Amino acid sequence: MEKTRTHFAVIAMVASMSLLAACSKGEDTTAPAASTETPAPMTAPEPAPAPTPSSPSSSSDVPAPSQSATDSGKTVEQSAKDAANAISDKAGELKDATVEKAGQAGDAIKEGAAKADQAIQDKLGNGQTSKPVTPNN
Repeated sequence: MEKTRTHFAVIAMVASMSLLAACSKGEDTTAPAASTETPAPMTAPEPAPAPTPSSPSSSSDVPAPSQSATDSGKTVEQSAKDAANAISDKAGELKDATVEKAGQAGDAIKEGAAKADQAIQDKLGNGQTSKPVTPNN
């Protein structure tokens, strides 16, 4: 009977060791060195106090906008609108002037090309233009 108990004890010990080995396969095989210092306990930072909703009586602490501030805001708004309109008008004028100058430049290029063509014709053909040749049908 003692043999049976010994066998069971050995089997139980082997099973325990294999269970421990299976659980520790993902961990380091060497034990960490024991340190003499103990780490400081981690404490969570205290949350900031939540703002309390203001009551109607505390809103009287904030001054209401004065009439002069409101008038000033309207003046600034009107001034901005006037500036936008002036810029729009000037942009329209610039566009018209640009179109006119581009047309003048195009006309000047056409005149220069016509003069150059006439000069070439004068040098090559003695000033006479030939009739275009058309095939007989």
